[in-house]
Amino acid sequence: MEKFSKLAYQRPDLDSVKKEMREYIEKLKAAASYEELRSLFLERKQKDTVWSTMQRIAHIRNTGDTRDPFYAAEMDYFHRELPQLTLLNKEAERAILDSPYLEELRAEFGPVLIKDMEVRQKLSDESVVGDMVEEARLTQEYSRISSQAETTFRGKSCNFYGLLKAMQSTDRAERKEAMFAWGDLYQEISGQLDELYGRMVTLRDGMAKKLGFSSYTEYAYLNRGRYDYNADDVERFRRQVKEYVVPLCARLREKQAERLQVERLHYYDESLIFPEGNAVPQGGKDELVEKASRMYHALSPETGAFFDFMTEHELFDLETRPGKRPGGYCSFLPAYKAPFIFSNFNGTSADVDVLTHEAGHAFEAYTASRLVALPEFTTPGAEVAEIHSMSMEHFAYPYMELFFGDQADHYRYAHLMDALEVIPYMVSVDEFQHRVYAKPDMTAKERREIWRQLEKTYLPWRDYDGHPFLEEGGFWMQKQHIFLYPFYYIEYALAQMGAFAFYGRMKKDREQAWADYYRLCQAGGSKGYFELLRLASLDNPFEEGTVKKIVEDLEGDLL
Repeated sequence: MEKFSKLAYQRPDLDSVKKEMREYIEKLKAAASYEELRSLFLERKQKDTVWSTMQRIAHIRNTGDTRDPFYAAEMDYFHRELPQLTLLNKEAERAILDSPYLEELRAEFGPVLIKDMEVRQKLSDESVVGDMVEEARLTQEYSRISSQAETTFRGKSCNFYGLLKAMQSTDRAERKEAMFAWGDLYQEISGQLDELYGRMVTLRDGMAKKLGFSSYTEYAYLNRGRYDYNADDVERFRRQVKEYVVPLCARLREKQAERLQVERLHYYDESLIFPEGNAVPQGGKDELVEKASRMYHALSPETGAFFDFMTEHELFDLETRPGKRPGGYCSFLPAYKAPFIFSNFNGTSADVDVLTHEAGHAFEAYTASRLVALPEFTTPGAEVAEIHSMSMEHFAYPYMELFFGDQADHYRYAHLMDALEVIPYMVSVDEFQHRVYAKPDMTAKERREIWRQLEKTYLPWRDYDGHPFLEEGGFWMQKQHIFLYPFYYIEYALAQMGAFAFYGRMKKDREQAWADYYRLCQAGGSKGYFELLRLASLDNPFEEGTVKKIVEDLEGDLL
């Protein structure tokens, strides 16, 4: 494999792929033995990795510079063509489901494969092809608007990420000024985002109903592979968060206000954990990557080999620059079995978090892709995938002196506190979406009112010091998942329960904790959610008592 920057990109001929798919469907129907059907099935999987790898290269390069017209056009091409491929894949899977050899396929590759095929029969139809194309176009529009928003702060042009570092300044006046600039910047584009999101909600609701679902929520749960739990389970989990997590977080915020010697904690104070300043990593991008390499070699032989692969092929895009999409993610190039980490470094501890969190995703994909039987088993559902990433953050704790020197203890405390404090926010995002899609015709004003109500429920300490846009409920707009990945966020909170369990376990028996974690990574997505939890000896987060136990275990380290 070449370095990522040298990988050749060529637009795949998706018309030819469609033609091949039609021939594939007929061959599946005519298969005279399981061996013939199996051979056709595996050959198709291998061919799909070729064009899907081109799609992911285009996506990475497009998000790296949303102003580049070439890759913007390439993404438009994929968005136009993929819905038809989705329908052809549905037809092919229908042929497999109707095959007399279905049970042999299930016996060899497991029930998850067949369940996914059965569910996908409900998730697409010719009647929603145009809607799928439009939804993809709207998500591209969101990325363009958010990535190109800029303001001037203290004489320098910066985007949202550039303001986040100033919001951790030890100078309270600078923190406030940065937060107000951040809020003002969102307010400037809020009209566009309100209108865009309203169209997204209406479109998604209409798509779900065309497909026979009672609501988009029902569709989204199946689309996200939530076979083991439903909206009632999630509501029960949110209730446990309100009962056990929120009170501890409130106590931590009170302690933080005392440390900072402020009478009332405002939003622009929340990111500053220590009055002398948060732990800041030492070194630029290249030095941080080199330190991460040392850490992963010390952690285990497997992580060392993985990180060598990442650095050798330059599978990172880490630095913030104009036109780059906000946020971070881990992608995967199936033809090369190669993960790719995308982020926006800003000179804070979040830069190190990327090298642990996204690297957790990348390590799992690198590991599982070399072991599992099918490409789609490379990664599990997000409820487990986020356990990989969040647990890796905790497994990295012993090596933080590499990055922070004598500030390492400050980093570890702040990281653990933030991992807990963000959970109420996560469930707020989840409940917000449940309520929005329950009433898809609500106004922008109503959406803001709902968000502010949720903040008062789950984040009762939240105070924007009079910023009008944020006080009226505009903060929800800063979460890109709401726009791009509807209903994908509660998984982080569920997964953090598993990560906290690993954290507690590694303090007692690190070797066994790592063995359980590595076993989870090796399994990829070959099993269902609850089965993967059992494989790693993790408790079910929906069961009464799980959240309470985890919170009690954390109190000693945080209070």
